[in-house]
Amino acid sequence: MKIVIINTLYAPYKIGGAEVSVQMLAESLVKLGHQVCVFCLHEGDEIKKDTINGVQVSYFPLLNLYWPFKSESPSKYKKALWHLLDIHNPFMAKRVSQALAEIRPDVVHTNNLSGFSVAVWQSAKKLGARVVHTTRDYYLFHPNGTLFKNGQNMDVNGRSVRVTSWLKKAASQKVDAFVGISQYISNLHKDNGFASQAQHAYVYNSVEPIDYTPTTSDNIRIGFVGRLTEDKGFDEFCALAKAAKQDPRAEFYAAGRFNNGVSGEEMAAMARDAGVILLGFIKVDAFMAQVDAVVLPTRWNEPFGRAVAESAISGKVVYTTFSGGVTEIANFYDNIFEIKNFTIEGAIDAVKANQNRLRTSCFEKEKIASSYEGLYRG
Repeated sequence: MKIVIINTLYAPYKIGGAEVSVQMLAESLVKLGHQVCVFCLHEGDEIKKDTINGVQVSYFPLLNLYWPFKSESPSKYKKALWHLLDIHNPFMAKRVSQALAEIRPDVVHTNNLSGFSVAVWQSAKKLGARVVHTTRDYYLFHPNGTLFKNGQNMDVNGRSVRVTSWLKKAASQKVDAFVGISQYISNLHKDNGFASQAQHAYVYNSVEPIDYTPTTSDNIRIGFVGRLTEDKGFDEFCALAKAAKQDPRAEFYAAGRFNNGVSGEEMAAMARDAGVILLGFIKVDAFMAQVDAVVLPTRWNEPFGRAVAESAISGKVVYTTFSGGVTEIANFYDNIFEIKNFTIEGAIDAVKANQNRLRTSCFEKEKIASSYEGLYRG
């Protein structure tokens, strides 16, 4: 099959787990004999093309007011206009239509659509392609993508969510197969009227074992990995570190990036005050090599929870919030525990019993690619 996969970003650009999952899927599909082209965005002014591990990649310029992945924060007015255009961006739809007409794909598989907008669904349907969409966050409900605001999860039936989602919900009726990366997020969209006539399914993300060499320490090394933000629960991680500051047996490490602006500065100050050792944005294998337990007190409803799955498979003791898709991951592994049960003493005992014992991945990329093949065929 000729398959076009659309995602906001693609290698070498990465801000989260979606880019990893999409790349693993694209490369697995190539190995199965399919012709795969990825459409993604970049900061340049022209379409740039490359081939990465057999996957053809087209990097499109973003036709909107600004590039949203810079360190500078735009004004509230400019940000509002950006999101208004991103509800249905005709300029991006035209560019995508032209590129699709050259390829004539059998399937257009959309993923994160921020920047492209849901307008690309109509572009794909006009060419007669089967449209498959994988929802990897809450972008279709709300532009913040997390449904987390002012320290709490948003009500999907609340006025602000209904206002920001109704046009996207209407556009989703053009989708032929609608996929969630967990049963939780699949059901949430289905129950709220997205793609009401489509085939609905859930397919977990691919998660490969992390190849690393563990190191040892006399102390228990407790780690956090991911965005160092409130929705990820980094403030709670810092609170746990501060409470254990006088315990010489425990060390707290964090790997990831802070948000830009005031919120990031506040989190950084909180980390310093709690004695958290900041590792910066490092490779996952380097992180796994220097921690014994991973604590992820996420506050938003994670659609899947790649960091939880990777940590568990890597043989780490994991303490996390059982909500969203994380609850489903926890059912697969005996080394994932609820965050409410975390204590230094308990973590020390669990690490001793666990001994970095690796687990088998329940999310093999070959199995995931095969599931998508079935959805592509309909």
